[in-house]
Amino acid sequence: MMSDNLLEVDNLGVTFNTPEGKVYAVSGVSLGVSKGEALGIVGESGSGKSVTMKSIMGLLPRTAEITGSAVFDGLDVFDLPKGRRKHFYGVDIAMVFQNPMTSLNPVKRIDAQLTEGMRYHDGLSHSAAKEHALELLDLVRIPDPVKRLRQYPHELSGGMRQRVVIAMALANEPALLIADEPTTALDVTVQRDILDLLDDLRRELDMALILITHDLGVVRDRTDTIAVMYGGRLMETAPTAAVFADTAHPYTQALQRSIPDMSTPRGTQLDPIPGSPPDLAFAPTACPFAPRCTYATDECASAIPPFKSTPSSADHSYACFHPCGSAAEPAASV
Repeated sequence: MMSDNLLEVDNLGVTFNTPEGKVYAVSGVSLGVSKGEALGIVGESGSGKSVTMKSIMGLLPRTAEITGSAVFDGLDVFDLPKGRRKHFYGVDIAMVFQNPMTSLNPVKRIDAQLTEGMRYHDGLSHSAAKEHALELLDLVRIPDPVKRLRQYPHELSGGMRQRVVIAMALANEPALLIADEPTTALDVTVQRDILDLLDDLRRELDMALILITHDLGVVRDRTDTIAVMYGGRLMETAPTAAVFADTAHPYTQALQRSIPDMSTPRGTQLDPIPGSPPDLAFAPTACPFAPRCTYATDECASAIPPFKSTPSSADHSYACFHPCGSAAEPAASV
């Protein structure tokens, strides 16, 4: 099947074999991102967001069973020859993780860590790699880059460490950058700067970006498309504006209600989602959100809803028997 997407994921499934049995972490996920596009993947912890992207990055343990396909720029990611894999990850696709302290070696200076990938993948000399490292630190807006190169990770603030990690990810000019909760370990005052930086870099470098988060508010003004996940499955995908203007899935609606709003009167309680996420030790046979959904019926608890488009847009799809918004209205007869 031909696609204009830079990355095309089709019917992805990830199952972990554990001593207690199988864990069905991801089931039937299909999504794509085109060149220069920003895709936000949103959902609670345990919804399968990170596992989906780590499977594409080849970062899952050997106990993981992967089905489906992931095609990047014509290459089957799950069937890359060993020699190609060495210069694929970190070059064509790069990833930024949640905690910069776990991404950086505490006993190596920043220059050694930042130049290592360039010298390995591009064969740059030490001096050429160091010069490029200075350019990268300047690109990610780190002041006094010459000084920072000689420092250790513990000598930098959390925000600066994350900027260094972003610089490392950009070292080989990837076509796609995956940012997995990149502001989780940072102070609130620094989070916006990092998110704005990623958005600016994406536009400046014409790079595709996948931003993983549990917060719909984070992706509202920084992505073109949103994919909402729950219980290892896709609940809704749509252009970002449509997700907020015409929400189709009750889970997406519940996530929106849980976002703090400065216009809300003082003392107003947040509206949390009741219940707990599903136990992924059982193969999905019904809508995973049914036990927590106020619209659920017996049908929701006995069958998996198909993924279909809303009556108003072929780009807006959802998996629900009892959708919200315009999707709840019967399609006009032809």
